Parts: sequence; C-alpha cells; structure tokens
Amino acid sequence: MSAPQVIITAGATRNPIDAMRYISARSSGTTSLWLARALTARGVAVHLLGSAEALLRAGPGDVASQEEFGSTRDLMARLERLLLAHPGAAVIHAAAVGDYEAEPRADKIRSGQALLTLSLRPTPKILDHIKGWSPESFLVSFKAAGPGTTTEGLQELCEGQRQRTSSDLVLGNVLGALGSTTALCDAAGFTPMDDRDAALATIVHRVAEAVALRRR
Repeated sequence: MSAPQVIITAGATRNPIDAMRYISARSSGTTSLWLARALTARGVAVHLLGSAEALLRAGPGDVASQEEFGSTRDLMARLERLLLAHPGAAVIHAAAVGDYEAEPRADKIRSGQALLTLSLRPTPKILDHIKGWSPESFLVSFKAAGPGTTTEGLQELCEGQRQRTSSDLVLGNVLGALGSTTALCDAAGFTPMDDRDAALATIVHRVAEAVALRRR
C-alpha cells in the first residue's frame, strides 16, 4: 500500500455477541464514500477503512487502497497501526462506532428462550486516541445528536467533542433531520448550514488544503 494522505473510516462496526450474532448500527458508509470520491478526484491518495457493506459500494478508482474492519476493537487496532505507520495522514472518522460490546461467546446462544439478558460494557472511544497516535493529523469527526436537539444543543455537543478530542473540524447532525440540521464546528466557531452537501464540500476543501500544506 502506498502512503495514504487521508484515511477515511466508513460504515458500522459489528461487535459480536456469539458465533453468529452481533450488535451494529445503521450506517451504509454513503457519506464516507462521497468524501472519498471527491478527494480522489482532487488527486488525494485515500485509504478507505470500511465495513464489508461500505467496501462493496466502492468502485475501481474511488480510492487508492482499502481494508475491512469488524468490531470496534478491530477498527481501533487497524486505525492505530495505520497512523503509526503513516504519521500525519489526515483522518475523516465517519464510521458509526459501537459504544457497547458483550463478552462474546464462541458458541451460538440457544434460540427459543422466553427471555435473554445481555450484559454490555463500554468500548474504547477511538476518537479520543487519534491525536495521541498522530498529533499532526488533520482530524475531522462527526457528531450525531438525538432527535429534537436544538441548534444550541448541537453547538454544545459539537464544541465539547472538538475540545475533548482535539478535532480540527466537527460535522454535527441531528438524527431524523440530516438534510436540514447540519453544522460545522472548528476553532473559529460554530456554523449552522442549511445544505448538508455544502458542509461535505467544505470538509473536502479543508482536508485537501491540509494535505497540500503537508506536501510543501
């Protein structure tokens, strides 16, 4: 694999419960692929780190290289390895990462039970580690707020994530209103946007600009 200039995570993690079941989220990786194609069209070398479903959507020429992740811990290990091998690569961390995991069983849980109780534990927060692995990386992160979140609430959530993770740019959305409630947050402030495509285009511009600066 040639040195990636941008690493994009895509799709949803699968945290296993038993030999055939897992906990996951609704994420097709469509946004990540849009960003990957737009950056590739600008001549940026993109490495797509995606779920199996997301990688199926990637066509020839969409990205320079790709690899598949499974669970949250698998994604974390792969992203750490990539950033330690390619320090300074920009990161667009758009994957839907599972916040909880079970103690997986090697066998299959018996079906037909009237009640099944699972004990879940928090998974590591991948986003909190990225700048530690690669302090020079330009980091774009995403924040999905719950339905009904106000603009003021979204601003608080995005700014909190930006400060906690040292993200250079945060895209915030309200679930259920992805097309109408979108905002970008960076060190300069919080910018609500009516057009989500315009927000994504801004991300492409900012990331391509960061890659160009590293080339100099």
